Parts: sequence; C-alpha cells; structure tokens
Amino acid sequence: MILDNYISFEKKVYISVIIAGAWIYFRTPSCYAMIPSGHFFPLFFVMIWTYLNYYEPLFLPIGLFVLILYSKLLPMIHKTP
Repeated sequence: MILDNYISFEKKVYISVIIAGAWIYFRTPSCYAMIPSGHFFPLFFVMIWTYLNYYEPLFLPIGLFVLILYSKLLPMIHKTP
C-alpha cells in the first residue's frame, strides 16, 4: 500500500511500533481528550483506523497525526461566536 516500493512490511511495523511507543511515552492527560465520547467521527475513525492498520502498519502513525489534528481543530469547529 503506502511506500511498498521503498520500505518492507517488517520495517513499516518497526516504524509504527517506535512511533506508538513514543506517543505513549510522551502523552499528556490531554491526549485522552483527543477521542471525545459521544461523537461519531472519532468512533468511525478509530474503527476504520483499526481495520486499515491490520493491512498497512503505517496507518498507525497516520491515524495518530489525524487524531492530534482533530483535537486541535475540534475547539475551533465547535466554537460559538
């Protein structure tokens, strides 16, 4: 799938494991707010993300990036004037 011509599946798994470990090590309490309850986007995103990660390990760091981006944009989206 992603970068198959340049990186082996095994190396992709190592990259994903290292990035996941770094995220776990450096996370803050606000990281738990990145997936708010009661919202459908995070629910479907995590379900699809989990499915895709089985086929392409690089979806793990991509998904973490999307979650961080979503957590930063969410306050701007729901901001009342």
